[in-house]
Amino acid sequence: MFRFRSFWLLCVDAGDDGKLVSSMAKTKIVASLFAEMFSVGLYKRNQGKQVRQVTGVAIAAFFLIFASTLSNNLPTRSAEILRLGLPALIGVLGTWFAYRIVNYAPVADFLIAVQSEMDKVSWPTWPQLWRATVVVLVTMVFLAVSLFLFDIVWQYIFRGVGFLKM
Repeated sequence: MFRFRSFWLLCVDAGDDGKLVSSMAKTKIVASLFAEMFSVGLYKRNQGKQVRQVTGVAIAAFFLIFASTLSNNLPTRSAEILRLGLPALIGVLGTWFAYRIVNYAPVADFLIAVQSEMDKVSWPTWPQLWRATVVVLVTMVFLAVSLFLFDIVWQYIFRGVGFLKM
């Protein structure tokens, strides 16, 4: 019997030991995600706040931009409720999804870990950043000029041999 598995379920199939997770465990994961969508509590309220807020805003922005694009591209002859109601519904549900998904325990724990790792990064100072930027830009210009000169030299050689004719 052929079983279709979505990409999301494939991501959840393998456990920590590499063995496949039973379908009952998958059902529990999906049920817990579904239950999370209808709760209003915050998971680990004070941990990973910045990363969770930025992630939630980015997901909400995706849904809102999609809803706006949908609203602008629906035919003007369609019913007013469809033209305005459907994008509004998508925007509201997408924003709620964004708010809830960053409070779903596995996602929230991942984002908390991201925040803790980002706190360990030693960020460059502005002078260091400017110096590094100048090095990159000078290197890019040098490589562009070098490739241009190589191109001219090879064109001259190939034309001299008769390989290129203009």
